[in-house]
Amino acid sequence: MPSSMMDTSSPIQTYQYNDCLSCRLIGTGALSGLGGYALWQSRAAAPGSLMGKRALVGVGLVLLGAGALRWTQKPMTSTSTERN
Repeated sequence: MPSSMMDTSSPIQTYQYNDCLSCRLIGTGALSGLGGYALWQSRAAAPGSLMGKRALVGVGLVLLGAGALRWTQKPMTSTSTERN
C-alpha cells in the first residue's frame, strides 16, 4: 500500500446534511399532507374494512409525526476534525 494512503495526520472531513428553508417547507408539507389524507381516508364514512381503516390511522399518525420531525430538524454544516 502506498505510504500516502496511510497518512494519518490529515484532517477527516465529515459531511452532515444541510438543507434550506424551501426544502424543509416542501418536505414538511408533503409528509403532513399525506398524513392528513391517510387520516381522511380512515374516517367512518369512507369505504373499506375496519382493519384497513385502523392501519390508515397508524400510517397517518406516523406521517404527521414525520412531518413535525422534518420541520424541527436543525440544519447542520460540515465539520473537520483532526486525526491523531
